[in-house]
Amino acid sequence: MSLEIDANVNVSPPSQSSTPLAVNEDVFDFAGLDEVEKFVERKHFLTDTFEYPRNGSDPGFVLIFNQENFENERDRVGTRRDVNEITECLQRQGFNIGKSNIIHNASPEEIKAKLKQVSEDENLKDCNSLIIFFLTHGKEKDKLLTYNSSLTTNDIWKNFINCRYLENKPKMFVFQACKGGSFSTTRKTFITNEPSEIVPSDTFSQTYLGPDMLIVYSTIEGNVSYRNSLTGTWFIQELCKNITGYGKRDDVFSIITRTTKCVCGNYFYHESGVNKKQMPVCMSTLSKKFYLNRNKDRALVLMSRNYYDDVLKHVKEIKESVDTLLT
Repeated sequence: MSLEIDANVNVSPPSQSSTPLAVNEDVFDFAGLDEVEKFVERKHFLTDTFEYPRNGSDPGFVLIFNQENFENERDRVGTRRDVNEITECLQRQGFNIGKSNIIHNASPEEIKAKLKQVSEDENLKDCNSLIIFFLTHGKEKDKLLTYNSSLTTNDIWKNFINCRYLENKPKMFVFQACKGGSFSTTRKTFITNEPSEIVPSDTFSQTYLGPDMLIVYSTIEGNVSYRNSLTGTWFIQELCKNITGYGKRDDVFSIITRTTKCVCGNYFYHESGVNKKQMPVCMSTLSKKFYLNRNKDRALVLMSRNYYDDVLKHVKEIKESVDTLLT
């Protein structure tokens, strides 16, 4: 078992990992995904007034790009564990994920062609959201590595900025990759007098991001992102745990916040007297709450809240009537 990084920089990994052992990744087989019966969202459950509309019958379209093998870089051993956990946790939330939703070791041309195909698919009209994962090695300035080439994070989401089938729908893009060769530490991450670039500055240009988007990076600009060869990456594993635990109750932004806390607080390795850590980061142009699904648990909470609001309204009316009688 070893701890590795998702970058092409030459750094020495720690001798020990803070994550537990897991079964060998070769046991994971995605061949049976298409045999699962398609889930249809249950529209009779209540939704929050402040959340995105859920007019379609499909919770959302999921696409996973998994870059495991490279011509001139170390293979990303353990990434299949991440793919397995992403698939399982989202299926538990009602997402329909088949073999065609998982793309392994694609070239930039194949990736761009797949994204273009998806963005022009009329079936997106029936999807309430879009979620894309990209798991790979990375460099500074949002560069993502493929087998023998590279592309940028903007190449992943730009096809969906003006996608008419996803207008006014939430779109989430998750990048598990290094963004440099530096290490976060407790002091460096939270207490510093020097300005630091959390994400590349051109990310905030008017034409770079679109509306209703949530961009999630496993680490801040310039830093590495850790992957355990047996248990997967720190960030993806914690994200999947939190989706499984809170996906039926909390909105996605709250889940990302909780995941960031878990990665920062629960993971580190000690080397040369320093606790080296990882700091995820996200950017949002969401204008409403983004929930993964409709479900009975959240519907009951909303019913209770509505009942409570009705009670308060009647109490106020009674008080006003009593005040009128006493005057």
